Amino acid sequence: MIKERAYAKINLALDVVKKREDGYHELQMIMIPIELHDTLLFEKSDELLVDSSIPIENNSVLKTAERMKEKYNIQQGARIKLEKHIPIGAGLGGGSADIAATLRGLNRLWELNLSIEDLEELALSLGSDTLFCLYNKPAYVFGRGENLLYIDVPKIKDIYLVTPQILCSTAHIFKHHQIHYKKHKFEKLFMDYLNEKFDNFFKKSYNSLLKTALQCYPQLKDVYKKVKKIDKYAAMSGSGSTFFMLSFEKKDDDLEEKIMKSGLTYIKTKPKN
Repeated sequence: MIKERAYAKINLALDVVKKREDGYHELQMIMIPIELHDTLLFEKSDELLVDSSIPIENNSVLKTAERMKEKYNIQQGARIKLEKHIPIGAGLGGGSADIAATLRGLNRLWELNLSIEDLEELALSLGSDTLFCLYNKPAYVFGRGENLLYIDVPKIKDIYLVTPQILCSTAHIFKHHQIHYKKHKFEKLFMDYLNEKFDNFFKKSYNSLLKTALQCYPQLKDVYKKVKKIDKYAAMSGSGSTFFMLSFEKKDDDLEEKIMKSGLTYIKTKPKN
């Protein structure tokens, strides 16, 4: 049996540059993988089956396995067990992480010996965040997600993910998003990051999809107000619905206590090592 971990991600910064002719959006993002993960187990079988711990519509794991089986003319099947821990529709990249883990797992199970280039091509054809999730390294991600520049991570102690049970559709949010891109704004922010001016970075960091998400899903507004009262630097990951708060030092230990008192549902995690 083969085991793969599908790690979630958060966006420390995100901006939408433009809509491309192919229908995708060009983005600029600073992304880090986190310890929160799904687990996928792979074993050989006559059929292609996915057993998920929770019901998932349009299961991306099964679609990825079918794509690989057809592309490489695989005669055998696989039984894949998906233990789901990353919330769905939460802006944490769970679907992309599962796709990337399936690519890695079936490459090993079926002994395909695919090259890095083959895996990258498959990953990009199956989603915009999937290439990032294939490697699980902190990165500045730009374009559709095909360009990655690996970077260091600030010394984050803990990450608190506030996860309201609100499923946000990425496609719906991008459909309604009005692009107001300012090139120098993100460039200055990224330079602060590279120069390790993290105090300045987190003061000025932003997610340009936030306003659109709050408009598309008004029920998020109350959650957003609560997290901003707890931590003025709280931010949204991806297209939502997760808001995250970061703890850097021991003096921030009361952050979790404040979150608990608020009654918000949250997950405590860390940056992936």
